[in-house]
Amino acid sequence: MFRGMRNMSKRLSKKNISGNYKGEGIVQGGIIIFDAAGKARFAYREETGSEVPVEDIIAVVKELRKEGKAQSS
Repeated sequence: MFRGMRNMSKRLSKKNISGNYKGEGIVQGGIIIFDAAGKARFAYREETGSEVPVEDIIAVVKELRKEGKAQSS
């Protein structure tokens, strides 16, 4: 866990992002993307220190938008 926080701190410093470490640093979250039918199509469980897979999320959203447009045509 502490290695993850150290890695996160280094990454934020490289991006010139500052902040404080007050609050609960152990609570983790995640992302779930559902399709129009309510089926989970993508899930990401946060891991302390790792970056969110932005490119994967964008790809899933684009695919769902394509599917939505195809169904409405």
